[in-house]
Amino acid sequence: MPELPEVETIKREIEPFIVGRKIEGIEIKDHRNIKGISPEQFKKKLIGQKFKGLTRQAKYMLFELASGNYLTIHLGMTGRLLFAPDKYVKIVFNLSGGKNLYFSDARLFGKIRFFEAMPNLKLGPEPLQKEFTVEYLKKIFSKRHSSIKVLLLDQKLLSGVGNIYANEALFRAGINPHRKASSLSEAEIKKMQHAIEEVLEEAIKYRGTSDSWYVDAKGEKGGFQLRLKVYGKKNQPCPKCGTTIKREAMGQRGTFFCGNCQK
Repeated sequence: MPELPEVETIKREIEPFIVGRKIEGIEIKDHRNIKGISPEQFKKKLIGQKFKGLTRQAKYMLFELASGNYLTIHLGMTGRLLFAPDKYVKIVFNLSGGKNLYFSDARLFGKIRFFEAMPNLKLGPEPLQKEFTVEYLKKIFSKRHSSIKVLLLDQKLLSGVGNIYANEALFRAGINPHRKASSLSEAEIKKMQHAIEEVLEEAIKYRGTSDSWYVDAKGEKGGFQLRLKVYGKKNQPCPKCGTTIKREAMGQRGTFFCGNCQK
């Protein structure tokens, strides 16, 4: 699933492409990604509107329209926003200047919604915001006895971190994913904060991780998959100590870690 670095990469590519352009038409090949509104109303609400801006909140893209309305897109597991079509295109936005923006989704997990005003997505702070502090992490960790890995994926507490980067950040911080969140010392919380910020910033620099479906708006793969330390590395040697990397299911997600380096 595209996580914060992948969505940020796509956002940076699409923003200059759409801002100032008018939606002149919408082709709906499959309406199932559109939520909370009929396909007919979706077209009626959007056609003729002009894009004013594009922002990102965690894994969501928020398209601001000149009217004050908003279009939100969550790519889900296999969603893509593309400048050129692929075989899984579900919706085509016909824009002024003879340009198109294609929404593609092989498995239909993505969600597209229309809002009359800026929506409240009810997300926790994300790691690249000023609210992501050691004090905030101490507060949410101290009250919870769930595993640190599961907590990192709770978007209501901490948004934007998905499975890939939770695995990688825990490895960099040297923290076992099974540890109870409340068991972390202040020093470990500082390591955790730094590791999360570091891995997300590095992943954005390398334009995301293409371990399955993800490509950017140009249809090109990211580069961070070449820098992964533990994710997807079951039975391979740990890059730090050589111990075999384990894979276990936690919260229905694959969890990769080194039992020697991560305590």
